[in-house]
Amino acid sequence: MPESWADRKVRRCASGTGSRAKRLNESMAARRTVLGMRRFSRVTASRLVLLFVALAVGCLGLPTMNALAAPTTTTTLPPAIVVAGNVYARHLLARQPVPSTARKVRTLPTALEAGGGVSSGGNISHAWALYVLPMSVSVEQFVRAHLPSGETVTETGNGNAPSSNPVYYLGLSLTCVSPHITSCGVWYTTTEAKDGQQELRVDVSLVYLPIIRAEMPTDGVVTVTGYGKISLMDRSSDLTSVVLTHHQALTLRTVVAELKDFGGGMCMEDSELLKINIVKDGTSVWSATADECPGVLTITSGKTTLNLYNRSCAFWHVVDSFFAPGVANGTKSGSQVCGDNQDG
Repeated sequence: MPESWADRKVRRCASGTGSRAKRLNESMAARRTVLGMRRFSRVTASRLVLLFVALAVGCLGLPTMNALAAPTTTTTLPPAIVVAGNVYARHLLARQPVPSTARKVRTLPTALEAGGGVSSGGNISHAWALYVLPMSVSVEQFVRAHLPSGETVTETGNGNAPSSNPVYYLGLSLTCVSPHITSCGVWYTTTEAKDGQQELRVDVSLVYLPIIRAEMPTDGVVTVTGYGKISLMDRSSDLTSVVLTHHQALTLRTVVAELKDFGGGMCMEDSELLKINIVKDGTSVWSATADECPGVLTITSGKTTLNLYNRSCAFWHVVDSFFAPGVANGTKSGSQVCGDNQDG
């Protein structure tokens, strides 16, 4: 069986060699597509009322689905966010192409696992549907011929367990356009059944988080420090520090405020890409560090710490503009692994 989505992300973070851009843009199974991969990002998602259901559905304008597509989310997120994530997952599931000869069922004779090793729980909203259809129908060919706009096939695979027929997987990459979503993905799983039939499972997973607007002060001395050399094994080195003008500080404040919440994660190796420090009246009042993997901007203000996802292209393009050509090249590599298209 294929390795789980979470294990795959940790493995990619630990690779330590090769182009950062190549590693980031490898498909997890979809773009910051939970799965994203959005994503992809090299993040292992680890964290992640009924009164709000009608409100969430109404505000999003998304259709609901029946129990066959019931999502599962185990999380400490606010109930309204959980509901909205589940609604979005159902919405994506309803968009996925399925052959007209497929018959929706509640259970399958074979307990097919979620495609791509999709994980449930944490901050993951997960919706799925089960079907039976003639073996003569090629699910892969049908899906490739009827992909919704913006979706592409990014992986295929197969596996089997003892005393069972081979299982085939198809992973799709897509962009989930929402400031809440940090990753989303679609997977098809098929296996042969009896009497000339085959079983089909379609899964959608995504990470749907609250919008957090970090307020970076601009009334102090704002210093940005970049690195000429970045290493996953050793400390970043060859420092270059720049004191920002007020206009530059305002620009940085804007892109920081637009960063998404970080769903949690880990990497076996990491390197520091950037430091931001704000001093007022001789005292540091706000600071932040950006790492390469899993891609976090850790903000410290007083006794408060906030973790945001730093893969925003706008963020790194602004950071690049602070440094003269030929310096802070390690930090500038961060702009090469931004993932707005993958990250929803």
